[in-house]
Amino acid sequence: MIQCDSVPVPQTRNFNWRLSVKSAPEKPRWIIVAFQTDKSGDQQHNPSIFDHCNLTNMFVMLNSRRYPEIDYDDTNFTQQNFSRVFGDAAAFRTTFYNVEELISSPNITPADYKEFPMFVFDVTKQSEKLKNSVTDIQIKAQFSANVAANTEAFAVVISDKSLILHSDGQKMRVEY
Repeated sequence: MIQCDSVPVPQTRNFNWRLSVKSAPEKPRWIIVAFQTDKSGDQQHNPSIFDHCNLTNMFVMLNSRRYPEIDYDDTNFTQQNFSRVFGDAAAFRTTFYNVEELISSPNITPADYKEFPMFVFDVTKQSEKLKNSVTDIQIKAQFSANVAANTEAFAVVISDKSLILHSDGQKMRVEY
């Protein structure tokens, strides 16, 4: 299941967004976040290009569990320091499709990534407690300067659904 949400970003250095609450059968697996400034409804600007907005750190909270556990504290797009966030985005295709990296090359260079960054969070390694409970999803971001006016945040949540089938007194879990 795929869900996409967007929200205006206030002109501040800290951004907290309670994205949603997922019911028990849905387990978030990947969360992709991107920012855009002044591109909504304007044919002069390419709406498929995103902005880094001077992001210095971002993480996702699933209930009380943080992803990634360690800050992206070295992130600085103007000084070309974004290797961890680039690495996470580049690895998405390989891990999502479970294909060898040589076969599924992301075909994106660091220079390309700087021009249209998307921040990818792998939340596949969840506690067993989260698998059968409601999941509260929050995104927290810090910027080196106030975010520009008319900036929107976009998030895509890719989830698995879990169904429990009952047949002749037997339980079977199916995930898709």
